[in-house]
Amino acid sequence: MKRTTHYFLLILLAVASFSCKEKKGFPKPDNLIKEKQMVDMLYDMHLNEAYANQYRFDKEIAKLESKDLYYSVLEKHGVADSVFAQSVVYYSSLPKVYERIYQQVVDRLNMLQEEANEKKEVNIQPEK
Repeated sequence: MKRTTHYFLLILLAVASFSCKEKKGFPKPDNLIKEKQMVDMLYDMHLNEAYANQYRFDKEIAKLESKDLYYSVLEKHGVADSVFAQSVVYYSSLPKVYERIYQQVVDRLNMLQEEANEKKEVNIQPEK
């Protein structure tokens, strides 16, 4: 029984060590979106999503679908949906690169949130 457990642990360890290695990912598309532009696009998409969620009860905003918001960002950046999809697949196949991209998006969103919080703090007036 102990020998079987040892073999099982050895196999599990071997599988785990191979799965942790950085993979090459998908082939790089010819029209790959540069990392900086990908950060900008993902940032805009998350802003649109947050805006839609905040104003979801507004009649005009309620008419919008998520695909409308998605395509508005693509149009703003002049990128075809197929190019964006290929770039997302490529970057997501490289976890370290994709994490770096998303960390920049999160950092920008956090900075925006901090700026909004500072403005709220400044605008608070005590009652007279």
